[in-house]
Amino acid sequence: MEKYKLVKYKKGDIILKNSQIAKDCFYIILKGKVISYNSFYDNSYIYKMGNIIGLIAAITKEPYYSTVEAIEDTELFEIKVENINKINNKHLINKILNYLSFILEVWVSKYYTLIVKNKIDLYNKEEILTMASIYKNNGFTDASYRLCSSYIKLFSNNDNINNNVKEFMKTLITSKEPENIGGNSYKMYKGYCIYNELETTNHVYYIRSGRIGIYNIADSSYITRILYPAQFIIDDYAPSLEYKTLFTTAVVLEDSIIDIMTKEELIKMLHDNSELKFQIIKMISMKVISTILKIKSIKKTELKDRLILLIYAILKIETLFYEKTYIRLYYKIEDIKNMMHYNADINEIINALKNIEYLEIDSFNYIIITNTDKYFKEYENYTN
Repeated sequence: MEKYKLVKYKKGDIILKNSQIAKDCFYIILKGKVISYNSFYDNSYIYKMGNIIGLIAAITKEPYYSTVEAIEDTELFEIKVENINKINNKHLINKILNYLSFILEVWVSKYYTLIVKNKIDLYNKEEILTMASIYKNNGFTDASYRLCSSYIKLFSNNDNINNNVKEFMKTLITSKEPENIGGNSYKMYKGYCIYNELETTNHVYYIRSGRIGIYNIADSSYITRILYPAQFIIDDYAPSLEYKTLFTTAVVLEDSIIDIMTKEELIKMLHDNSELKFQIIKMISMKVISTILKIKSIKKTELKDRLILLIYAILKIETLFYEKTYIRLYYKIEDIKNMMHYNADINEIINALKNIEYLEIDSFNYIIITNTDKYFKEYENYTN
C-alpha cells in the first residue's frame, strides 16, 4: 500500500457533515469507530477498523449524504481521490468494489422498502405464470420466456405446473441470441434478456455501447429500476442481503455491445488499467448517489417535487460520462411512474411534468431535458 496521511479525530468530532461539499479525499479506518447518520432516512450505521468512509461523495464531487461522527478516538488513513489511479493492490481494489457493492445494495433495498407493498415470492411456484405474464404483457417476451425456463430448471420435479409453464412458453417469441464478436465481447440484440430475477449468472456485464434496462416485479406489476447507458457495469451476482426484491431482470433496449466477465476478471482488468479503475469506482459511486436521490424523491409529498428529484437522479447517471446539454431520455412517462411505483393517472403525471423547468415531453411520451446544466442549478436545493 502507498504511504498515506494519518489523521486523528477525538470522540465526538464530526469527520464528514451531511450536505457539505465533499473533500477531495476519503478514509480507511485504522483504529476506533465512527457512526454515520442522516436526516432523510431513519437509520444509522457504525463503521470500524478496515471500513471505508467518504469515498462515494469524494469521487463523484457530490455533497455528503450522511454525517459521520467519531464515537471513539479514531485514526484514519486519508487517501486523495487522485491517488485512486495509483492503487495497484488487488486486495484493496477488491475491498473498494465490495464496499461500494454492499453500500449500493443497502440503499437499493431501502428504496424498494419504501415503494413495494407486497413482493411476489419468487420461489412460490404458483406465481411464476403471473410474473411471466406481466413481462409478456409489457413487451418483454424474451424475459418472460427465460423466467419460465429458469423456473423449470429450479422446480423440475413439479410436472403439473411445469406442463402449464411449457404451454405458456409456446406463446412467446424469443429474441435473437447474442453473437460473439471476439474475446468476451458480444453483440446483443434489442429485446434479449441477459438474466432474470429467478436465477443469477454470476457474471459482470460492461456496456460498451447500447442500453440495458433493469426491472423486477412487485405488487403484481413491473418496476423500472433504472435504464443504464454505455460505459456502465451491471452485475448478476447474488446479493449479500437476503431481500428478494434485489434480484432483477436485465433486458437489452437497443442493439448493444457487451463484455461479459467474472468479478475476478474485472478486478484484474482494473488492476491493469488505471483510467478504467477510476471510471468504474466513480460509476458505482454515482449509482449510490442516484439511488439516494430516488429515496429522497419518494419521501417528497407533492407529485411535482417527487418528479423533479427523480429526473435529477436519472440525469446524474445519464451525464456521468457524457456532458450533454440537450438530452432525450430513454425513459417514457410509464417508466417514471413505475420507478415511483405510484398509483396515479398518467395524465396527472404529465400535467406535473409540464410544470417543471427545462423539461419537455415528445409525441412518443419520452422526456426531454432542454438544458441539463440549468436543470441541475434550478433544482439543486431539492437534493438536501
